[in-house]
Amino acid sequence: MEDKQKGRNMWSRIIQACWMMGWAILAAHAGEVPKPPVILEYINPEKFTDVSSTYHGPPNQSYLDQFSKHVMKKAAAYLADGEQLNIAVKDIDMAGGFEPWNTPSHDVRMIRHIYPPRIELNYQLKDAEGKVLDEGEVQLGDLNYQLRAVMNSSDAMRYEKSLMDDWLMQMFVDRAAGKND
Repeated sequence: MEDKQKGRNMWSRIIQACWMMGWAILAAHAGEVPKPPVILEYINPEKFTDVSSTYHGPPNQSYLDQFSKHVMKKAAAYLADGEQLNIAVKDIDMAGGFEPWNTPSHDVRMIRHIYPPRIELNYQLKDAEGKVLDEGEVQLGDLNYQLRAVMNSSDAMRYEKSLMDDWLMQMFVDRAAGKND
């Protein structure tokens, strides 16, 4: 009986020690909330030129969510370990436009050369220690957007995603080229 009691006490102390170690580890890391490598925010999306699915409609949150997910995934692929890219989108003007005078429905987006996609943003790239490596304000646009081969023709934001992909690639190609100079 005493052996059983000693065994229980031993296991009780082991479990207690494990709990204490676990709490110590949690406490040591409590102040360290891992930061995502890419942060994308929209500044006053209700004032964006055009990111809606209807004529004079409000911003389409689904479009913004899809765009965020796409950009965050693409941008993260370019970053080195510990780097962080913050993007603040100030305006989006989707490719195409609504022409209620030209269609029976007001909610048909007409893709024409006179309605190119445009995006205005600020960005800041930081290294693992938080030092700013690059920052700036960028106005993206593509007058030749209709001449591009875009993979998913059913994606409402295909041209805007392509615009961001090009900017990210150019930004990081330029950065890599600058390191080699």
